[in-house]
Amino acid sequence: MYLGSVRFFKHLIVSAVVIVILGLGTAVVVLAVGNNEKKAEIEQLGQIIDALGIESNEPVNTMSNGADYEPDDNIPGQIEPPSVPEPEPAIKSEPASDDSPYAELFPHLYSDYVPPASYMDDTGYIYLTFDDGPSVYTADILRYLDKHGVHATFFVMPDDNERGKDFLNTMLNNGHEIGIHCMRHEYSIIYKSVEAYLEDFNEAWNLVYEQTGYKPYLYRFPGGSINDYNKNVRADIIAEMTRRGFVYYDWNSDSRDALDATWTEMYNTVLNEVANVPRAVVLFHDRPGGYNTVTVIEDIIKALLADPAEYKFSTITRETRPMQF
Repeated sequence: MYLGSVRFFKHLIVSAVVIVILGLGTAVVVLAVGNNEKKAEIEQLGQIIDALGIESNEPVNTMSNGADYEPDDNIPGQIEPPSVPEPEPAIKSEPASDDSPYAELFPHLYSDYVPPASYMDDTGYIYLTFDDGPSVYTADILRYLDKHGVHATFFVMPDDNERGKDFLNTMLNNGHEIGIHCMRHEYSIIYKSVEAYLEDFNEAWNLVYEQTGYKPYLYRFPGGSINDYNKNVRADIIAEMTRRGFVYYDWNSDSRDALDATWTEMYNTVLNEVANVPRAVVLFHDRPGGYNTVTVIEDIIKALLADPAEYKFSTITRETRPMQF
């Protein structure tokens, strides 16, 4: 029988070889034709470039009639030629985009703060900061500061009354700086969500603006930027506040007045901590119950002014590098 015989298999092998050879030949022909077509396209493109009189490695950017592209702001949807973007600041004074899920909340709540190209060299500077005021102790604190020509930064919990308004305006008129602390010092409320934090901050910010005409750009987290109450929302709050142009400051020297430190404890703690850091952001509290702060603040100022290290006191300014945990 032919089927299955040796002759059958010989014919089968010969047929397969012929098919392979024919396939390779066809592929070679197709590639040659394709290469010739591509070569023709390249030559044609080269002729067009030569006619325009430009280098082949430069982008062609012309209108349909070959004239130079001139962007027209009156033409909707027109695309401007590509350009190298300028570096964006770390903190924006306008919303970066509408991508933020909180962009529609309090649309007026933006700062005009833009970080400097470089921060000032503040080695040897001392920044006295007071949280929680105004209070019954504010007048005494201001009196001691002004007596020695020292300016400080107050992170306030504003009062909606004339006394609170007078204190805030006195702070600004005397060269002190105001930042926002909070409206209510209740962690379980303000750190419940990003929305809750923004609501509290907006209330305090609006009140300061209404009473003084000043728009604060500084803020300090109640309890500091890292605490057990805000750990689930901290990153989102910082991202949203940064997007809105606000900058927060923690501290690297704590008077411990919030822990009912004695006069001696506060005095020794502040002087020792200031001496061991290149620059010091010192935390005090201006609030009911802060009597020890009032009794010790002048003595601390006098000791630092008399120190051979020649410390310099200042408010936190727009050129001050943020002190953050």
